Amino acid sequence: MTRPNDLRLYSLHVSPWSERARWMLQHHGLAFRKIEHVPMLGERRLRRVLGHPSGRVTVPVLIADGQTLTNSWDIALYAERVGRGARLIPEELEGDVRRWHDLAEATMTVGRGLILARLLQSDAALQETLPPALPRPVRRLLLPVARHVTRWFARKYELDLGTTARAEDALRESLAALRSALVRSEYVLGRFSYADIIAASLLQAVVPVADRYLRLGPATRQVWTKPELAAAYPDLVSWRDRLYERHRHDSSPGSSSSSASSGDDPGRARAARLDSVV
Repeated sequence: MTRPNDLRLYSLHVSPWSERARWMLQHHGLAFRKIEHVPMLGERRLRRVLGHPSGRVTVPVLIADGQTLTNSWDIALYAERVGRGARLIPEELEGDVRRWHDLAEATMTVGRGLILARLLQSDAALQETLPPALPRPVRRLLLPVARHVTRWFARKYELDLGTTARAEDALRESLAALRSALVRSEYVLGRFSYADIIAASLLQAVVPVADRYLRLGPATRQVWTKPELAAAYPDLVSWRDRLYERHRHDSSPGSSSSSASSGDDPGRARAARLDSVV
């Protein structure tokens, strides 16, 4: 097994992109040092790591063997190449897996606006983005800061928070495609693959997965939940939950078998939720 200090993963706890990267690394038995990215405050550090003084920088980022991998697809391919265990992107399925990746990317890119628009409407969820060590009265006073960071994030991705219909339509189309793919099998491509991990990440914007896998504050969970979509696709939510139960291991917060502590102030992890839709 690769030693924890050999791999460094810059990620966001509840980000679907980061969850895909963690899942693949852990599936292939690759230990890594998990470093939580903090929006705005962490931009300078991330630019320094990437060597990008300008332009947009995002996570997940994996530093491995002298390489800097800057998206979940490349991280997944790295895990396949150097890790152990069953391959989830076998050569004969790579094209199909990539098509699911591209579909999810298009859907989730526009879907960021759905989450941010709902976040800005919830004072309780905005407070949950602040360090939990802060007393509640202080968090209330810092609400303008939380709103400022959220709007900064929207500008970073050039999101129109006033129009979310396009994002919801794209999500419905992708969920319909997933339902069709699961008619004949419990798996998208007939066997467990990275396509299932990708497809499962789409359901995070319908009903978040249980806290045992990704812990959320109650108001944050409500922001990420779309009751009308959950009612329309209960079969897919149940499928996602079964997939996690069967295939998601060592994913509990603070698990030492797959990741090492970042050494950062643990209170800052909660702050990263503002950037959780990267």
